[in-house]
Amino acid sequence: MPAKPIIELERKRIGPKAKQHMGKLVTKFSETNPEEIVSSLQTNSKFDFDIDGEVISLDSEDFVLDFDADENFAVSKRDDYVVFISTLRNKEMMAKGLIKDVARRLQTLRKERGYNPTDVLGVASILDLDEESLEMIREKADDLAFLVRVKQVNFTESCKEYKDDDIDGQKIRISVE
Repeated sequence: MPAKPIIELERKRIGPKAKQHMGKLVTKFSETNPEEIVSSLQTNSKFDFDIDGEVISLDSEDFVLDFDADENFAVSKRDDYVVFISTLRNKEMMAKGLIKDVARRLQTLRKERGYNPTDVLGVASILDLDEESLEMIREKADDLAFLVRVKQVNFTESCKEYKDDDIDGQKIRISVE
């Protein structure tokens, strides 16, 4: 699971158990791997600390247990539900997002130009994309053509009139005919 445990001592509960060893117990606790404590609590319902030869045994009520997401994950908690989502973006996801963004803009342009939504147009043209975006969108040009209802998508100046647009700060020109 992409979670890392966060564990703290419930100091009010452990006071009577730790007595004069509280300072050493806190130090020993801070030096102990949280996963080790959680694992012991799951299997034995307790974790033992050896302080100067004396064993102080703490059970799950003596700890405050929580967790956080590992690197590259986000976590959300509500009621009894926990959701982890990967925050890594891969090329495929970025390409799909770019296709949908460009398709939405081209569909808006179709509407602005008064084309019937069911008409299949001849061409959609997209100019001035950076190399990375151009490579991603070229691989999915057929998907884009389907979404925008055109016979082909090209990346050369082939239309009479272009509209200036902006995708994440990148200036592009688009057209449909």
